[in-house]
Amino acid sequence: MSWILLLAFFRIVMGGCADNHPSACGNGGGNGAYGFACPSLMMLGDPMMAAARADGLDHDFVYAVAGGASDQDCGKCFQVELLDAEREWRPDFRGLVVQVVNSGYDVLPYQLDLFMGAGGFGYFTACNSDCDARYCQGGGCRRAMYAGDFRAWVDAVYYDPNLCYSGGIKWLDQKANTQDLQRLCEGLVGNENKTLPKNKHTIDSCFRTNKELYHQNFVRTRSAPVRCPRHLTELTGLRRLDDSLLPDPHPGLPLDHECVGDRSRGRYCVTTMQDCCKMSCSWGGKIPQQALDSSHPCVHTCDRDGQTL
Repeated sequence: MSWILLLAFFRIVMGGCADNHPSACGNGGGNGAYGFACPSLMMLGDPMMAAARADGLDHDFVYAVAGGASDQDCGKCFQVELLDAEREWRPDFRGLVVQVVNSGYDVLPYQLDLFMGAGGFGYFTACNSDCDARYCQGGGCRRAMYAGDFRAWVDAVYYDPNLCYSGGIKWLDQKANTQDLQRLCEGLVGNENKTLPKNKHTIDSCFRTNKELYHQNFVRTRSAPVRCPRHLTELTGLRRLDDSLLPDPHPGLPLDHECVGDRSRGRYCVTTMQDCCKMSCSWGGKIPQQALDSSHPCVHTCDRDGQTL
């Protein structure tokens, strides 16, 4: 069989996606180089901001990718209005346009777990240099993406007994010393070159999401499914064909689903994360073939340098 036919066969078997790299977190099979979540997809990093600008939506919305409760939502997009913040509110929060690219067993229905710099570890992690020994509950990593150690990744300005799950760097005071925040965000990458794209995206996302107060949990939201914007899907690598009848994101769009969390029970509609693990929607077979754009079949996987595999 020719290599062209083999590739075509492989794409069919994998549900349109030929990415079979194993996760650096060790949570999955595969072969070849270890795969990580791409830093270019972090909220308020330069690539995501450029994608929103290219779609003409940056004035009203912030682009983000997120984990959802089920892989059945892989590739779906939602317009989200933030209504109640866990700790600090601002009246001029821009809306979110979010694509689901991941899933987690601890993510509740209708919850979105936003991917951002130092968003907090989950069950697995492959971010910290000592992740083979310092991890949450999922087990040690296969390889780390950054040189910063565990303490740099779970530093928080208020006490949180669940640092693994909801730690990260949360500097939720717009009057806080920006130099201290910058120092904390730069500590994530250790002594590595701060201008490397993967490091810059991580530092920028950590800093900007904190300064703009998105780096926290949100208790109440309104949302509606929307057609995924073109430049967002080009950046993520995943596009569905079954959203063509949905409306485009728009500030005046009726948002008919309301999510109401519960502070007292630690249940939120929007949470934050960065565990560096390969996104679950990077694996094939998550979306029915008839609903999948074959030119954008799965979320990109990156190597340790942040380059697409």
